[in-house]
Amino acid sequence: MRKSWRAVGLLMIASIVPFSGWRQASADEPAPCHLLAAGTDQTPMTSAYSALNVPALAAGSYYPDPRTQVKVYKLTSATFPTTGFSWGHAYSEGGDEVSLPYNGSTRTIHLTTIDGFHWLIDFNPSTGVSNWRKLTGTISPWTDLAFAFSNNPATPNYAYIAGWDGAIHQVDFTTCTQTQACTEIMGNGWPLVDDLIYRPSWMHQSKNDGLFVWMRGNTDVVVAYHPASGTRKTYNECAINEPRIDREGRYIGLTMDDPQNGIVVLDFGSADPPDRYAPMTVVQRADGTVPFAHVASLRDRWLGVDWNLSFPTGFTKFTPLGPTDHIGGPANGSLIYGNGNWIQEAASLENQWALFSSYGGLVPDPAWSWLSPGGMVFITPGGERRLLGHPYNTSEVYNFYSFAKLSPDGRYVLFTSNMNDQCSNTACNGPCWADGTHPNAGTKATQKVQLPSGCEYSPQACETRPCGRSDVFLAEVPTGQACF
Repeated sequence: MRKSWRAVGLLMIASIVPFSGWRQASADEPAPCHLLAAGTDQTPMTSAYSALNVPALAAGSYYPDPRTQVKVYKLTSATFPTTGFSWGHAYSEGGDEVSLPYNGSTRTIHLTTIDGFHWLIDFNPSTGVSNWRKLTGTISPWTDLAFAFSNNPATPNYAYIAGWDGAIHQVDFTTCTQTQACTEIMGNGWPLVDDLIYRPSWMHQSKNDGLFVWMRGNTDVVVAYHPASGTRKTYNECAINEPRIDREGRYIGLTMDDPQNGIVVLDFGSADPPDRYAPMTVVQRADGTVPFAHVASLRDRWLGVDWNLSFPTGFTKFTPLGPTDHIGGPANGSLIYGNGNWIQEAASLENQWALFSSYGGLVPDPAWSWLSPGGMVFITPGGERRLLGHPYNTSEVYNFYSFAKLSPDGRYVLFTSNMNDQCSNTACNGPCWADGTHPNAGTKATQKVQLPSGCEYSPQACETRPCGRSDVFLAEVPTGQACF
């Protein structure tokens, strides 16, 4: 659903060790079929996880997921990139936050902090993390979901930033330092000045950076832009919640607030170059009986969960021109987020992998009924279900959900975790105190409660804050024999 800037926690990347017995293929091809088949008995192994003492691991180190043995890299810590923050990243869909490799195995990761700043760090599986820098100035993201790495293999060192000036800038992120802004790359449709007042948000793109989509602030205006031709088209309808790109680069799915979780699909057009005078047309509209929300955006497909089904719910498939199909269950929860940032250009449409993760606690309730409860689960429209691992994230605070997110080449999954911290998720459970603290907050509360003058207690006077700290992790997807 639409959201403004969020606080964030630790980010991690996980990597899997392939099983023996598979015919070895290109080491560069991710193959989730090497993972364990997902099942309802795969709950988090909390004792084994606690024995790893993940909170004490240094940034750049890794641990094996207790159940799948996937390698999970810890990207941040209490001291890296700097002190004083929990670390997180953006929503589970939208712009890419893990770059393509641009110097051997080196990639760059996008992070955020509770004060609204955006950070970049470099990651290499052999050497760990390094080269942190904070994005500042006019060419820095003005909000959440205003940053995207390129998913085009020809430009692995490029990123797109919706800045404070209302323009989208194409930059070379390898030129940024702690004291120097990123070098802007001019031409090929960039920069694009869009709207100074209602700046671009929810910015993301189709394969090879071909078609970009965003919303103008919190308005009901959706913009689609084809940079190669400089063609920009807009669409306006009341109660648009958020846009979802078709990664193939033609259609845009809109999640609606009225009807709730309804779908409107726009056709940008198939002409090459695009007809700049032809408006986007509505090619599908549905009422939300099958909710179009929290979906994973693939090529010519969107995958989601139908929580309106009888318990336990199952997965769904939306296509631009319809129909909508149920593709089997159980799902891995009713409170889920999907992700489709992996560009799978060579895969058949039914064999594309999407990733789903639950939110709101360590496992959904009741845990016994769901697929790999609390896990990060790969699925395909054709019926594959594979467990990557568990984020071990107990946070019930929206800002610190796991938001599992694939890299554009499918090699890594980015997620946030509070590392199974079981203390209270709120820093304000009762009457507020004049100095802005609360006796129930405990010594682990990350922020003091901020109160209006007079410090009268009301639910609105207290801000929910995560307990303990959160970090960001990166999980590595197995490679080997092609799955299909």
